Amino acid sequence: MNQTLKNLEDIRIFIKVIESGSFTAAANRLNLSPTTVSKQITRLEKNLNIHLFERSTRSMRLTQEGKILASKFRQALILLDEAEQFAQDSHEKLTGIIKITAPLPLGRQQLAIMTAKFQQLYPDIGFMVHLSDHLVNLYECDIDLAIRVAHLTDSNLVARKLANNQRILVAAPEYLQKYGIPKHPADLYQHQCLLFSTQGMSQIIWKLNNTHEQMQLTLSSQMVADSGDILTCWSELGLGIALRESWEVAELIRAGKLIHVLPDWHDDNTPIYIVRTIRAPIPARIKYFIDFLIQEWRICFPEV
Repeated sequence: MNQTLKNLEDIRIFIKVIESGSFTAAANRLNLSPTTVSKQITRLEKNLNIHLFERSTRSMRLTQEGKILASKFRQALILLDEAEQFAQDSHEKLTGIIKITAPLPLGRQQLAIMTAKFQQLYPDIGFMVHLSDHLVNLYECDIDLAIRVAHLTDSNLVARKLANNQRILVAAPEYLQKYGIPKHPADLYQHQCLLFSTQGMSQIIWKLNNTHEQMQLTLSSQMVADSGDILTCWSELGLGIALRESWEVAELIRAGKLIHVLPDWHDDNTPIYIVRTIRAPIPARIKYFIDFLIQEWRICFPEV
C-alpha cells in the first residue's frame, strides 16, 4: 500500500493549513504544535515526492502541484467521510418522525405512496404529512422536509432535485363539444380558463411555448382556485380549460375523462425539489428518506 494512504491525517492537516493560511494558525486550530504540523507536511511531501508549498521566512504559498492535489484531496476526503457516515448509519436503527409538506395533488398521488413504501421498509419510522398548495415556512412550522415545484430562491434551505414538472392544457370532452377545440393559444381568450391563484387574483398569466414559438397570455376568469385538485375537478366536470401537471392528469386522459388540448403547447418545465432546513448533522432518517425519494422519483419521472 502506498505510504500516503497510511497517513490520511497528514492529508487532513495539509487541507487545514490551506484553510488556515499558515502552519501556526493550523496548529492552533488543531491543538498541535507548529513543529508537529510542519513535520507532517514534510512527511506528506516526501511520500508524494512533490513540493506542496513554496516557503520563505515571511510567506508561504501553494505550488501548482499543491493546488491540484488540494482539490483532489478535498474530494477524496468528502467521499471518505460520507463512506464512514454511511457505515455508522447502517448499524443504526432508523427511528423517529419525519415531518414533510407537499402540494396537494403531488402529495396525494405521489408522496402518499412513497411514504407508505418507506414505512414498510423501516417500520419504526413515522410520518406527519402536511399537504397544502400554499408555501409553508419550514423553520416556523418545525417541518423537516418540503417538496417544492418551483425555481428556488431561499438560500436558507438545502435542495436536491427530484424531477422536472411540465403542465399541459386539458378539458373535458363535453366542454370541447360545446365550445369547440382551440387551434392556437390565442383562441384561449374565447374560452373559460380555470385559473390557479393563492392570492385570490382573477387575472393570471399563462406562458406557453412549442418548439418554434412562445406566447404569454394574460387571462381572466370567473373560476379561480388556490387548489390544484379543485381545478382538475372543475375541468373534469366540463367547466373549462385548465393548465395542469402532466403526471396528475395522465390517468384521466387515458380514461377519456379529459382531453389534451393544444398538445404541441405547454408551459416551461419547472423543477421539483426536495428541500430541508440547514442542520448538522442530518438525522439518518432524513438522509435515508431523501435518497429513497430521489430513487423512487426516477421511476415515476423516467425522463429525469
